[in-house]
Amino acid sequence: MRNLMIYGAYGYTGELIVRAAVERGHQPIIAGRSEGKLLPLAEELLLDYRAFNAEDAAEHLADVGTVLNCAGPFSRTAAPLVAACLDRKTHYVDITGEIPVFSHCHDLDEAARQAGVILCPGAGFDIVPTDCLAASLKERLPNAETINLAFSFGTKPSIGTAKTTLEALEHGGLVRRDHKLEQVGNAYDIRKIPFPEGDRWAATIPWGDVFTSGVSTGVPNGMVYAALPRSLAIAMRLASPFRGLLGKDSVKKRLEKMVEARFAGGPDDEARSEQRTEFWGEAIAPDGERVALSFSAPNVYSLTVDTAVEIAAWCQAQSGASGYATASMIMGADFITTRPGVSAMKEPPS
Repeated sequence: MRNLMIYGAYGYTGELIVRAAVERGHQPIIAGRSEGKLLPLAEELLLDYRAFNAEDAAEHLADVGTVLNCAGPFSRTAAPLVAACLDRKTHYVDITGEIPVFSHCHDLDEAARQAGVILCPGAGFDIVPTDCLAASLKERLPNAETINLAFSFGTKPSIGTAKTTLEALEHGGLVRRDHKLEQVGNAYDIRKIPFPEGDRWAATIPWGDVFTSGVSTGVPNGMVYAALPRSLAIAMRLASPFRGLLGKDSVKKRLEKMVEARFAGGPDDEARSEQRTEFWGEAIAPDGERVALSFSAPNVYSLTVDTAVEIAAWCQAQSGASGYATASMIMGADFITTRPGVSAMKEPPS
């Protein structure tokens, strides 16, 4: 029996995932760059551990059936880990929301099929709920030409998520038009979204589904919105022409220090149990027919932990599936609504 490995096991989300995996009866190998950070968790949970850089992963995967990568930013860790997984015929799963990572894995679809390997980036909050929502909308309106999606975090981000968001703001926004990604400014579109708990302002962001829902549904057009205070959304739009400043080393270092000071750790157990996330989506057909759905789910991190462990375990049990996939492609459109604490999808009030 080949093992499940969790890489980035001592980060905020990584440790939550390790503990959940053990609670569900798994005995994962935990891994990451720092032996000093791995050892206390390994000793507490009686787990094997391996300390290595992502670039050296192939040397450590001979007995590993699935790697669940929790070490972000994934723009730095995904490519070398995916290459090692293809070399060792090991399934790859991660919790990224970064479009370049999705695109990279999608480009390797044929290589993954030849290796008998599943590549499933985005197995957490980014992008499982929105991907399943997009697939559900496509089922209800098969001739849709546009699928727009929106979500509300309901919590502060962890350091890793905040740093990834900074990187995204530097490059501006993205929308999908005619199956192609089109560069736009940050907060390109601002609108009110009818979430389950009430209308809220939201602005477009370059969320993973701009790319992935085009793959999983085949729908040519779409945007993704995040709930934000209207004032912040307008500020993002006004500042967008100057986003190149975020690429300067001096500015980037200053912003990263601010992120580390403000977003240390993440929500505690009580906050995770109380906070809710919300989702909305619409599908529009060429003749103007429209279908909309919304639902709510647990806290960002609780949801990520649950879906990532479930998807990694599913991949670990596979012997025939292979290639690039999103959650809805391998688990089904209704996967998200089968998870604990997730409400049924309903049409929002008109």
